[in-house]
Amino acid sequence: MDQQAQTLTETTPPIGRFVDVDGRRLWVDTREGPGPCAVFLPGSGEMGLDLWQSYESVTRSRAGVIYDRAGTGWSSPVALPRTAAAVAEELDSLLRALGVTGAVVLVGHSLGGAYAQRFAQLFPDRVAGMVLLDPVHGAWNEAMPEHLRIEANASTAVVVTDEHRAAGRRWRESVTTDLPLEVRELVRARHAADGLRTGPREGANFIEILDELGSGPFAAPTIVLRAGAVDPLQAQFSSDDDLREQGAALRRMYDAALPAGSLCRELPTATHSDIALLFADDVAAAVNDLEAILRTR
Repeated sequence: MDQQAQTLTETTPPIGRFVDVDGRRLWVDTREGPGPCAVFLPGSGEMGLDLWQSYESVTRSRAGVIYDRAGTGWSSPVALPRTAAAVAEELDSLLRALGVTGAVVLVGHSLGGAYAQRFAQLFPDRVAGMVLLDPVHGAWNEAMPEHLRIEANASTAVVVTDEHRAAGRRWRESVTTDLPLEVRELVRARHAADGLRTGPREGANFIEILDELGSGPFAAPTIVLRAGAVDPLQAQFSSDDDLREQGAALRRMYDAALPAGSLCRELPTATHSDIALLFADDVAAAVNDLEAILRTR
């Protein structure tokens, strides 16, 4: 971690608080309200504040938790990558420390969706259901044509240039304009300091995480929100044709993974990177729809 990132990690954001969990300091923000509590799990290289708008929308009518898992955001540093089980066990400890009882709804984006699934596998009694935004699933490589399958350590082999970082900063500025000022500046500064380093580190054990999850159905009632548009950040590393082919494979994979009563909903203008940032109303609607599904079970 460079000096700028270390300094930001050691600061205290003006919102949320720190909780000691298993010898580490985790940043967390909580909202009171009726259950089931919605717990947000950001994607690879992301942090809790990246999900702020969805968190705000969802917690208008229910309890909620956003947090930075160890090694991300303002939480304590930890060696990366981590197993999905380690992240799930940390979340279980955090929820216990917060006094969150009863089954929760997990809202996970991308790799955070994989961590949500592993939590549901390990702690099935703690999960009422899941809303997953373009999530990783264990059948990923099985679903992909051979040329789009991910190999071991693929994320760390990607060369991130200054041009990529500049494009990332411009994109971050464009998708965070509606955040409250104190949140917007925190998000922009933290990502600028990170320089696109944490994401590849978290995803370095992608193949091992697929093996952890297995290729079976989602372990709880689930609504998947799928991005329907080509992602401009991913397009820096893959062709539009490959991304469209990947999207079609993901659609088939999600449909095959849905347990009875679950559903997949495509958001045609959402991209993988902005689905958790710009589509907060859709996320809130999915959480409400999931609760309706749960009432009929």
